[in-house]
Amino acid sequence: MNFYFNSLCRPRVGVAKILLVMKLIIILLTAGVLQVSATTYGQSVTLKTKKATLVSIFKEIRKQTGYDFIYSDRMMEKAGLVDLDFNNVSVEEALKRAFMNQPFIYEMEKKIIVVKAMHTANQQQRIITGKVTDDNDDVLVGVSIKSQKTNTVTKTDKNGKYAIKVGDNTDVLTFSYIGYEPRTMKVSDKEIINVQLRSSVGKLNDVVITGTGIDRKKDSFTGASATFSGAELKQVGNNNIIASLKALDPAFIQIDNDRMGSNPNALPVIELRGKTTVEALSVKDQFGTDPNQPLFVLDGFETTLQTIIDLDMNRVASVIILKDAASTALYGSKAANGVVVIETIKPKPGKVTFSYTNDLRIEGPDLSVYNMMNAAEKLEFERLSGRYKIDDVLAQIVLDSTYYSHLGYVARGIDSYWLAEPVRNIISQNNSIMASGGDESLRYGVGFNYKSNPGVMKGSGRNSWGTNVNLHYRKSKVNITNSLSIGGDYNTESPYGSYISFVNTNPYYEKDPTRSFLDKPKGHQTSITLTERTVSNPLYNASLPFKSEGQAMTLTNNLSVQYDFLPKFRLNGGFSVSKGASEYDAFTSPDHTSFASTEPILRGKYTNSKTNNFSYSANALLSYGNVIGKHSVTINLRGQLSNNHSNSATFIAQGFPAEINPILKFAYGYENFGVPNSRNSIFRSLNGTASTNYSYASRYLFDASYRVDGSSSFGKNNPWSPYWSTGIGWNLHNESFLKNVESISQLKFFSNIGVTGNQSMGAPPSNTVYQYLRRYNQAGLGINVLQLGNPDLLPQKTTQISSGLDLGLFNNRLTVNVNVYSKVTKNQHVPIDLPTSTGVSSFQYTVGTLTTKGAEFRLNYAIIRNTAKRIVWRVNVTGSRNDARYGGFGDALKQLNAKEIKNKTLNRYEDGASPNDLFTVISLGIDPATGREMFLRENGDHTLEYDQAHQPKVGSNRPFLEGVFSNQFNYKNLSLSLMMRYRIKAMVYNSALLQKVENIEYSDIINNQDRRALYDRWKKPGDVSQFKNIFLGDGTVVTTQLSSRFLQVENSLSFESINVNYTFANAKWLKSFGVTNLNLSAYANDIYRFSTVKRERGTEYPYARSISFSLRASF
Repeated sequence: MNFYFNSLCRPRVGVAKILLVMKLIIILLTAGVLQVSATTYGQSVTLKTKKATLVSIFKEIRKQTGYDFIYSDRMMEKAGLVDLDFNNVSVEEALKRAFMNQPFIYEMEKKIIVVKAMHTANQQQRIITGKVTDDNDDVLVGVSIKSQKTNTVTKTDKNGKYAIKVGDNTDVLTFSYIGYEPRTMKVSDKEIINVQLRSSVGKLNDVVITGTGIDRKKDSFTGASATFSGAELKQVGNNNIIASLKALDPAFIQIDNDRMGSNPNALPVIELRGKTTVEALSVKDQFGTDPNQPLFVLDGFETTLQTIIDLDMNRVASVIILKDAASTALYGSKAANGVVVIETIKPKPGKVTFSYTNDLRIEGPDLSVYNMMNAAEKLEFERLSGRYKIDDVLAQIVLDSTYYSHLGYVARGIDSYWLAEPVRNIISQNNSIMASGGDESLRYGVGFNYKSNPGVMKGSGRNSWGTNVNLHYRKSKVNITNSLSIGGDYNTESPYGSYISFVNTNPYYEKDPTRSFLDKPKGHQTSITLTERTVSNPLYNASLPFKSEGQAMTLTNNLSVQYDFLPKFRLNGGFSVSKGASEYDAFTSPDHTSFASTEPILRGKYTNSKTNNFSYSANALLSYGNVIGKHSVTINLRGQLSNNHSNSATFIAQGFPAEINPILKFAYGYENFGVPNSRNSIFRSLNGTASTNYSYASRYLFDASYRVDGSSSFGKNNPWSPYWSTGIGWNLHNESFLKNVESISQLKFFSNIGVTGNQSMGAPPSNTVYQYLRRYNQAGLGINVLQLGNPDLLPQKTTQISSGLDLGLFNNRLTVNVNVYSKVTKNQHVPIDLPTSTGVSSFQYTVGTLTTKGAEFRLNYAIIRNTAKRIVWRVNVTGSRNDARYGGFGDALKQLNAKEIKNKTLNRYEDGASPNDLFTVISLGIDPATGREMFLRENGDHTLEYDQAHQPKVGSNRPFLEGVFSNQFNYKNLSLSLMMRYRIKAMVYNSALLQKVENIEYSDIINNQDRRALYDRWKKPGDVSQFKNIFLGDGTVVTTQLSSRFLQVENSLSFESINVNYTFANAKWLKSFGVTNLNLSAYANDIYRFSTVKRERGTEYPYARSISFSLRASF
């Protein structure tokens, strides 16, 4: 039974009320029947109408749902016409839309809808409800909401929900919360307003995450920084983030390691905006790091370069490079070399999701850089050099026999390619699995990875593993995050030893691992001592029992707590504790040919070293943020304390029985004249920081920070040191005169100045260290001074000035970033030689300065940018240049420079010189008439005499310009990229020319030599050649000296990365396997290198070329 009242008649008032009550009673009594019969109707509404009366809307809703309406015709006279267009919405939603801007309210009682007139107060004031969330759809508790019309203020509850009284439709709500951008919303005719606040950290490219908890919007930041997402890093390669960063940022330079090449156990040498410390002069303890290396911060806490190298790339969410004083001064005495902040992926709420990634690399050694002779060439070179000639009849017979023996090897076709023996092609893999889930209150993430990384030299490699558990808990105003990570590694070095021993082995020797020596002197020894040498067999040595392995394990727990105790105030706290242990063992067999001339009881050596580390740090941060009209200000106060305790113990056992395995208990004793060694270091620091950031109308910017550091690494009498920075910026694109210029998307100038420090050397010698003597005397056990301390050492300080321009044109289709900087580092820690009468060889002083000036740029242009069709083609070029100069040393390093000249090195330490400068005698080349080298004297004259006293600067090993060209093309789910590194005009020392082309003495003739020694040398008068005639020096005559002839200007171009990537997203065939996304990538890294200089790279360990593949599946 249904009652439908399309209208009520107009009887007298009293009768009307009675009739209304009666009809209501009748309807309520029949509610059960109404409910039953309503089941025949749908519960959703579909309407599409224009300028319809409200009564007609009621009829249509009743027709579709069975709901009845009670209203009066007199009320309906005030109703406005309605435009509606919706499909399958709920009854409640249909009513909300129908009643918008109407002077009525309604009440629902089961299937009855009673329409009432809105009172005047309600017409001007109503309740708005909603929910406030952040960028990750997490609810925000305590968000302040204010009505401009009613001045009513409320806050969101623990579920992020709110309710607030508002005025008319012109009212505006303001949502504000510390750490998030304020947002205004017009009320209009809405009843529910859900808002998502954007963190002041915003999107990845809009924020500068400093790692201290003090994060800043890039638009209002006055410092130089660069941000890269995990996806951008993996677009370069899948090995480690360091290899990717050097391709992405021009200021981040990885110095070529021409000695250790691609050894997986060798840490890279990294510089960020050049040097601040003279590494060759600085004294660091056993636990110190490279003094020019940037500081690394992982998820808000300091970490080591090795940890970053071993870090699973798939865990990385972003990397932020902080470059100048405004961005790094928050780190005070540790920030002079810049800071690299790594943020890992945080777990997200929702259903449990899984992801699996496999990174596979195929690597092979790059042997193209070794230009060695074959067997026939080497024997002919030996003959021309006079190796087989001597003025002694009996000795000549022996030499003739040796020559024809070697000639017989060549005639039989022996041409051993020794370079291929210790190397291999390898496959390395990284398997990574991650899972995350939870709700808005508790989120969790777990991950595990195992990376096997064999080296291209046989037997070498590094296997690492890591596991992490992340928990995020949110309740009301409190957020708690805890991250537990455990990792370890196992590393080995190759039993084949130094690669150079195989490069240098003569090719006419037959490969035979059973022979300890390839050649030995024979015959009349006294007359042929200069020409006959013993030749060790590197294959035999590689077959002996060998051990060179290390293992390490680290446990780290990071706890962070955030408490939003007031709308504009936030309190953060953090505590980190880390425990690490490592052990290294090395064994050289007593049968190794290096012990051939050692007495038997001292043959063989075993080294064991153990290191332990325990550290903790705690920090607290109070933040205030507010927006007052056009003024935006944040103020931060932060304090931190840390303690790091490291110790190590090392001993060497010497003397083992022959043919023994590396078992320590078989040792005869400690190393001859040696004793066990141990080290202990405790590093403590305490600091306090205040910082502020201000912007006016997002146009005028100001930053300032001040920090005081106390550290045990400072001099005992100077334990405290202040650091500061200040910067200004101007967003011209927000000015009225440029706001309407559509071609300019961004135009920002910024500049800053500040003072930072460097503690990478560890604990410098501010305290005197004593050592016990090994013997007793009549007075008892004696001691001597091992290290004379200087308690007045001053902390090293770097004054930095940096300026930059950020330009975006045509909606950022073209972007240009230019930065220039200057860094002046005072108080260099330098050992000054003392007279022997003092009893101490040297003493640490703080003296001199190092000034580094440079510039960097990035240019990016989208040739094609069709977002509708998802086609984008971008080209990018980066470049950097810097140079450094010494100053203020005076004659303090005069004795050191004399040693450098005597030792024939290329570096000098004097005012006006640079750590990159190369000094030597200037060569004018080879005289075609005589075949002798000509030199340039200081007065400009030419001479055949080598003048060691005159060695001016001849060049710099720092390139004039270095950077990367890149192309990136995206079509829907397909991505292609190409990156090429260029280096222009860098002077390099080509050691192969001096050691393997010229200056080959009798002691070196047993080694293979560079092919240029045979083909490119002067032979007869009139020859124009780069090298002198073939000559074997015996050590008693003047041989070839180092000169500018062996320094060459290099221009190079290398294929740093080639990448192809395709993503299958939400494909039906994937869903049948429970897979939501599948990503496939292929890479080629360092696949080819072109250089104007042919030189050996990777003398101890060769470089490698690699092809890689990655598979990532999300479930």
